[in-house]
Amino acid sequence: MKNQNKISVIGGDLRQYAVAKELSAKGKEVRVFGLATQAVEVPTFTECATLDQALYGPDVIVLPLPVSSDGVTLNCIGRGSEERILLDTLVDEMREGSLLCGGRIPNTLKNRAQAKGIRVKDYFQSEKLQIKNAYITAEAALSIAMNSLDKCVHGARFAITGTGRIARLLSELLIKLGAQVCVAARDRDKLVYFELLGCSTLHIDTQQSENRWQNELLHGYDVLFNTVPCWLFDREFLRLSDKNMTIIELASP
Repeated sequence: MKNQNKISVIGGDLRQYAVAKELSAKGKEVRVFGLATQAVEVPTFTECATLDQALYGPDVIVLPLPVSSDGVTLNCIGRGSEERILLDTLVDEMREGSLLCGGRIPNTLKNRAQAKGIRVKDYFQSEKLQIKNAYITAEAALSIAMNSLDKCVHGARFAITGTGRIARLLSELLIKLGAQVCVAARDRDKLVYFELLGCSTLHIDTQQSENRWQNELLHGYDVLFNTVPCWLFDREFLRLSDKNMTIIELASP
């Protein structure tokens, strides 16, 4: 964004606030709308009262991560219960040749913007960002787990579903602290990494009519982390699971 000096930061959480501050510090003309918090110090950016003000002629619009949870409206928790911002509205107000940045941009928004001549950059496709984001998530999840336990992490039993970046980093942190870790996933080949790390493993076979793999996770664990972005555990699982087991959801909508 070397030659793009007018930037609007719209929606999201405290990360968007940090982005606005950083861009302002780099000498950019920054306008914000719908942030999760107002500036506690004298802001170096302009807080817009309306969306129209924020969308008036910027070179770049920076949207949050994720851009949307439903593919239709903007992730904009700063708006509370007020009228939601439609993604189509953002595209309608942007000018040709401008740049739209966001994390996990819905294909419908991307295609519509590009058809209008707007350049689109999904910053969450950066492997460097995803690894750093995964570590922060893993560390935060571990902190939540530690606060839920009435014992040390050392020797406690943890289950993790999934084998992605978060699962890898989380299992490494737990193993270093002396925890007993079981990793469950569909791909047997990816489970080999966790076996070498010192974890026990469980194959998830969704074709099993009785879901025997779920029964293995019902009892004997202090904490269960889900890192798989799909619905694995239903009401019946929650009803039957140990009531002293903490379930920490990290991915499933």
